Parts: sequence; C-alpha cells; structure tokens
Amino acid sequence: MSSLIESIIDVGSGFFLAVFVQMYIFPIFGFYPTIFDSMGIALIMTCVSITRSWLWRIFFKRKLWSIKIEKKSR
Repeated sequence: MSSLIESIIDVGSGFFLAVFVQMYIFPIFGFYPTIFDSMGIALIMTCVSITRSWLWRIFFKRKLWSIKIEKKSR
C-alpha cells in the first residue's frame, strides 16, 4: 500500500510541476498556453512517462530473471 501512495505522490507532483513549469517557461519561447492547454500537455507527457517507466521495469525484470536462470544452470 505504501508503494501505491508513493507512486501517486510521485506522479501527481510531477504533473503539477509540469503544468507550473509550462506556464512560466513556454512564454519565453513564444508559446502562450492556457491553463487547460498546459494540463492537457502535462497529462499526455505523464501518460508517456508512466508507460515508459512500466516498459523499462518489465524489460529489466525479464532481463535480470534470464540472467539469474543462466547463472543457476551453470
């Protein structure tokens, strides 16, 4: 349960940080998104980040699992 809470805090804080940064950084580059635009962009990037993290976790679990099997069979 604590890892779920940790994940929610991690993803939630990243989302709000992304919206905040976009609101202040984008205008420097000539982009002027509304708060809803920034939230939409942050939501998309959050989903991409969660998916990326999940895929890497699967990759390394399978890779490490195959390494352990190879070591045991020797």
